[in-house]
Amino acid sequence: MQKGQAVTLQITDINRYGEGIGRADDGMVVFVPGAVAGERVTVRIEDLRKRFARGKLLETVISSEHRVEPACELAEYCGGCNLQHLAYAEQLRWKTGLVRQNMSRIGGIDGGVVRDIIGMSDPWHYRNNVRIKVQSRGGKVALGFYAPESHQLVAGLDNCSGTMCLLAHRELNRAAEGVRGVLEKSPAIALLPEEIMLRRSSTGQIMVVLIVKSVGAERKKYLAGLASELASIPGVVTVVEYARAAGKKTCGRYKIWAGPGYIEDELDGLRFCISAASFYQVNPSQTTVLYKQALEYCALKGHEEVADAYCGVGTIALYMARYAKAVRGYEVVPGAVQDAEANAAFNGIKNTRFFAGAVERMLVEHVANGYSPEVVVLDPPRSGCRPEVLEALGQSGTGRVVYVSCDPATLARDVGYLHRLGFVLQEVQPVDMFPHTGHVETVVLMSRVEK
Repeated sequence: MQKGQAVTLQITDINRYGEGIGRADDGMVVFVPGAVAGERVTVRIEDLRKRFARGKLLETVISSEHRVEPACELAEYCGGCNLQHLAYAEQLRWKTGLVRQNMSRIGGIDGGVVRDIIGMSDPWHYRNNVRIKVQSRGGKVALGFYAPESHQLVAGLDNCSGTMCLLAHRELNRAAEGVRGVLEKSPAIALLPEEIMLRRSSTGQIMVVLIVKSVGAERKKYLAGLASELASIPGVVTVVEYARAAGKKTCGRYKIWAGPGYIEDELDGLRFCISAASFYQVNPSQTTVLYKQALEYCALKGHEEVADAYCGVGTIALYMARYAKAVRGYEVVPGAVQDAEANAAFNGIKNTRFFAGAVERMLVEHVANGYSPEVVVLDPPRSGCRPEVLEALGQSGTGRVVYVSCDPATLARDVGYLHRLGFVLQEVQPVDMFPHTGHVETVVLMSRVEK
């Protein structure tokens, strides 16, 4: 096989990135974006590695019955929702199968405990957070997203429908159009922000975050005037600047230019203040489904001590606190801990404590000092839990672990680890938080084996 060669493949499966998987005649595995299991396709080899290749779909020789026409004309180029060509019911079936396969192959545990994924009745316009690239094109401002593995802008508002994104909430799409209008009136195109982040709460409040590389005197003056204009867009209640630190992707500085610097959200009777730096689930309706499932797995009676590891701004901790004796939240980001404490006070919840520091240090220290929560909730980043955290659970006397995960592979790895520490996998419930993408959110119940 050579780069640039055209080959015909039988697609047998889809990987976690939504790419079709086939094998060439020489046995080489070929990943094909846009291909569906059961199809026979012709592809051009564009990336050839030692153990696999990646091909561009040229022709679908035999089409799958589950293939559909993408609702968005930019789906093939944007890369943000790589499963739009697959019927939604089949997306759900595939995601359930993906979780089962990971549990079996990586975790070494019977995948039969995995329930069918909970999908959405309307899997569109669900995102409350969207990050948009900004570019100047011949004196005009283009807003959109980068094509996969490139810096080539796919201009969302310039397609035929005039909608930025079919996954973003409709009010965020309207706000994006308003932002472009403000930017195009700007006399200082050279000072445009690199990106715009738009966040919307369930109460209808919208935050605009201007993401820039550096802020000198000229840009400060520009941003001050720009923020005033942006704050006049319907729904926008606050405008924040985020200046990236030189040479770093995640470390930077926030400055509030208009409004309070946060938006207020409501989730199943709780209210949360969400700042620009706060992590918050992007799909409100499915977040409620997810948290209710986690609460069911916790089986709280009102007398339990609960630990919430990787607590963020305290959403799960405060959700559980209404049904528990006390909850401790652990989070490495100090600003998130401050938000969690403020959210507890905002809701009049007094049985929570939040600790700033790495979970693998703080939780381990507390367990070593005798802390023994009856229930532990884990909601780690995509990389999963550090071994020290899992070992601490094994030593803590905890009888019940509820694990919320956004990555089936690291979830399965950690579930396997906990199994070796004496916990039994009781049930796995996937929730489709990200329709039309390859991402899967999952909540798991594990209980300690009684000896």
